[in-house]
Amino acid sequence: MCKRNAHRIGQDCPGDWELDAVLKMGEKSGWRRCYKCRTLVELAQGCTHMTCRCKAQFCYICGAVWEPAVGCPNFCNGDEEMERRRIEEEARLAVLAAQKAAQESAAAEEELAQREAELRTVGNPAFKTLKAEQEAEMERFMDFERKMTLAMQTRQSQKRLTLVEKHSELVERMKERHAKTEQHLEDRQIEAEIELRETLDQSEKSVRIQLRHMEAYCNGLKGKLAEGSGGETLPSRQVTQKHLDQLSQQYRVRDGMEQRHQSQINVLREKQAKRMEELMERHEKEMETMIDRKAEELEDLAVEFTNDEEALVQVFEDRRTKLQKSWKLSLEILRVELEALHGKRFTTLAPPRWPADAKSGGDSLPPVEEEDCAAHA
Repeated sequence: MCKRNAHRIGQDCPGDWELDAVLKMGEKSGWRRCYKCRTLVELAQGCTHMTCRCKAQFCYICGAVWEPAVGCPNFCNGDEEMERRRIEEEARLAVLAAQKAAQESAAAEEELAQREAELRTVGNPAFKTLKAEQEAEMERFMDFERKMTLAMQTRQSQKRLTLVEKHSELVERMKERHAKTEQHLEDRQIEAEIELRETLDQSEKSVRIQLRHMEAYCNGLKGKLAEGSGGETLPSRQVTQKHLDQLSQQYRVRDGMEQRHQSQINVLREKQAKRMEELMERHEKEMETMIDRKAEELEDLAVEFTNDEEALVQVFEDRRTKLQKSWKLSLEILRVELEALHGKRFTTLAPPRWPADAKSGGDSLPPVEEEDCAAHA
C-alpha cells in the first residue's frame, strides 16, 4: 500500500507526510490512484477508462473498478468531467498568466523607479559633496599610510645597517687583537730561540775551552816542572789512560754538539709551531662565534621587522574597515534625510573603494648586506 518495506501482518502502514503531501496535490489536480498497486495516474488525453501497468482497470473519474460488461459501475459521464477539468485548467493557466504579467509589470516599475532614484542620487549636490569629502579623506589616509610605512622601513634599514656596522667594527677589532697576539707570540718565540742559541753557543765555547785544556794537558805542554809561589818544585804530571779516555769522550761531545744543538732548536721550533697553530685555531673559533652571533642577531632583527610590518598592516586594515563603515553610514544617513526632505526616493551610493595596492602594505626594503654597508660608509 505505501510502497515501502513490508510490515508485519495486521500492522497498518506508518504515517508518511511526503506521501500525504503528494496525495493532496494529486487530489487537487484530479489524479487517481490505482486500487491494486496504489500508483498515481494522470489522464492527459483520451477516455476515462484507465488500464494501469499492473493490468488493473478502473474509472478515472470515480476510481471504481471497471466492469468489462457495463464499464463504470457508477455510470460517470466522462465528457462532462473532461470539459469541467479543461475549464478549470484554462482558468488556472489564466490566473498564472495574470500573476506573471503583474509581477513583470511590478518589476519593470521597480526597475524604472530604481533608475530614476539612481539618477536623482547621482545628480544631487549633497551626495557629490559627501563623496568628494570621503575621497579626499581616503587620499589623506593613503598618504599617511605611505609615510608611516616609509618611516618604518627607513627605521628598520637604519637599525639593520647599525647592526652590520657594529659587527664589522667588532670583527676589525678582533682581527687587530688576533694580529697583535700572534705577533707577540712570534716575538716571544724568536726571543726564546735567540736565548737558546746563546745558551748553546756558551755551552759550545765551554766545551771547546775544556777540550783545549785537556789536549794541552795530554800533549805534555805543561809536563815541565813548575815552580810555586813559595819556590817549591812541583812533581811532573803523568798522562794516564783515564786522561786519554776523557779526551776521547770530549772529542765525541764536540763532534755531536752541533747535531744536538740543532735538535734542541728543532724541538723548540716544533713546540712554537704547535702553540701558534693552537692560537690560530682559537682565533678561528672566536671569529666563527662572532659570525654566528651576527647571523643570529640579524635573524632576530628580521623576525622583529616582520612582526612590526604585520602589526602596522593590521592597524591600517582595521582603520580602513572603520572608515568604510563610517562612509557607508554617512551616505545612508544622507539618503534618509533627502528622502524625508524631498519626499522622493534616493538610492544608497557605494562608499569609495580602496585601491588594490593600498591593502598590500607597501613593498618592504631589501636586506642590507655587508657590501652595502661598506659602500654606505
